[in-house]
Amino acid sequence: MEQYEDIKRLFKLYLQGGTNPQQEKILFSYLKNNKKNDQDFNDLMSQAWEEQPASRDESSAAAEGLNQIWNKVEQKKQRKDHRFLLLKYAASVILFASAGLGWYSYQKQKTEAVIEWVSKTTGAGEKVKMILPDSSIVYLGSKSKLSWPARFIKGSLRNVRLEGEAFFEVKHDVSSPFIVYAAHLKTQVLGTSFNIYAYPDDQAFSVTVRTGKVAVAEHINGKTKALSILTPGMSLTYQEKSSRYAINTERVEDVKSWTENRFVFHKENLGMMLERLERYYNVHFELKNPDLAGCHFNATFNNKSIKQVMEQLRVMSGNKIKYKINNNKNTIALWGEGCQ
Repeated sequence: MEQYEDIKRLFKLYLQGGTNPQQEKILFSYLKNNKKNDQDFNDLMSQAWEEQPASRDESSAAAEGLNQIWNKVEQKKQRKDHRFLLLKYAASVILFASAGLGWYSYQKQKTEAVIEWVSKTTGAGEKVKMILPDSSIVYLGSKSKLSWPARFIKGSLRNVRLEGEAFFEVKHDVSSPFIVYAAHLKTQVLGTSFNIYAYPDDQAFSVTVRTGKVAVAEHINGKTKALSILTPGMSLTYQEKSSRYAINTERVEDVKSWTENRFVFHKENLGMMLERLERYYNVHFELKNPDLAGCHFNATFNNKSIKQVMEQLRVMSGNKIKYKINNNKNTIALWGEGCQ
């Protein structure tokens, strides 16, 4: 009787994870050779369960996970080998010792299931604000496409794919890094805000950080090469043809300016400016003099109409740039002298 009580105390200690190898050897030997006390030990397991913290996992997923374990144990018991009785106790130990079993079962089922991807595409001159399944916020720019899983799995990577431009405000989650694949760039964060410009037809792509920190890598044909770690105010520009990149600084307050209808250009050539303005305003530019594309400007257009933008460019060029807007076709013709 005294031995039985000692074994019960030892078994309870085992459920709490406090036994050493020698004690476990004694316990397992007793369990293997004493079937008659099976009900007593079941009762002891129930008691141990009731004494677990209130934070333990009692979800339906946890119950399903335990049922799967019990079913496997019962099938093995048909072999008439008393050793499989230990599996029954081990199944309970797993549940009692780890509040995460239900989550593990749930996550495994989610991982094995085929997760549907969804996408959003914007038209020219359109921008939208979206909330992803993890509560991250995305501002999707004109003529852009974002694709993401219908649900994110806790503890797994949050992968999304971008074509075009988007500003991200990522929900912080250390266990689930957020990764954006855009053109030849892979941008990984835990929780921060940043802008990505990566239109497939362009030759230059960029990542600019507003808050937090991001890791940017080159990603081509499944191979990844680390490029740089960016912090607030840093911008990485990547040239597709040469695979070269440069790090620049930007004003933090300008990183998400386009989401507020404020378009900022720093020492930008006119050709690149017109490409962006076409998307922002849903117009088409006809550059009569190709030399104009090389003109550089510092300009900010804050809630301006396209006519106001063109007038501002004319003034900034010293009246060297002329323009005409064809309202019916949304076409703007530019001509004039090139820049020195």
